Amino acid sequence: MVQANEWRMISDNAPSIMTAFFRVFSKEVRMSDAHHFLCLLDKNKSRKQCLEEFDDAKADLLDWGFHRGYETKNLRKLAYLSLKEQFETHQFHKEIKTATQSYNDWAKNPITHPLASRDKGFHKVDCTTDLSSLEPKEITKLIMNVNDNATNSFIQQIRRRLSILERPLMTARGDGKSYIYANFNPKYAQYALTILRTFYNFCETYKSADGKELTPAQRLGITDKEFDLKDIIYLR
Repeated sequence: MVQANEWRMISDNAPSIMTAFFRVFSKEVRMSDAHHFLCLLDKNKSRKQCLEEFDDAKADLLDWGFHRGYETKNLRKLAYLSLKEQFETHQFHKEIKTATQSYNDWAKNPITHPLASRDKGFHKVDCTTDLSSLEPKEITKLIMNVNDNATNSFIQQIRRRLSILERPLMTARGDGKSYIYANFNPKYAQYALTILRTFYNFCETYKSADGKELTPAQRLGITDKEFDLKDIIYLR
């Protein structure tokens, strides 16, 4: 349904997701029309560590820009320039040579994204597909947009709206967990998630940087209207 010539996928390093992507988009990957990026986070960081890394990232970028002679103090512009310089030499793939041919293979060589966030600190980015046909500035534009914000947004919706899938509650003494709202039937958890995912994609609008307030389905071109929940429930 999505009429697109090129595809960009962002995930963590879950083998099941990666396998599914390469099976579905095998032709596009071979033609370099589909690329898969990894957003690698250290989830063991404390809140304090994340804030410290956020402050360090700002200071490092401003210091780097000053010594390179850039007048701008826009952190996103400085991050772009820093990454562009790094991709003059950095590669996500390695060349494998055999007696009959040579080909590029994933080198598992991630790069640290120069922009850190308050809640996650620094994160690393990798690409499992071959980007050798792209110029450093083109690769930089892609890497600048690699994050897990969209995934986190949906997961937060799950936690807020589906109490049966909420995190366990801490006991009053703080020495144990209560699963009072836990759902022990995966079948109904799947039903609830399907309903929420449909509502999230077709009924709920979001305002983006372009000022337009559209549903995710509208942005992808799957539909040209905002659906009401009744349209979904009574769809025939």
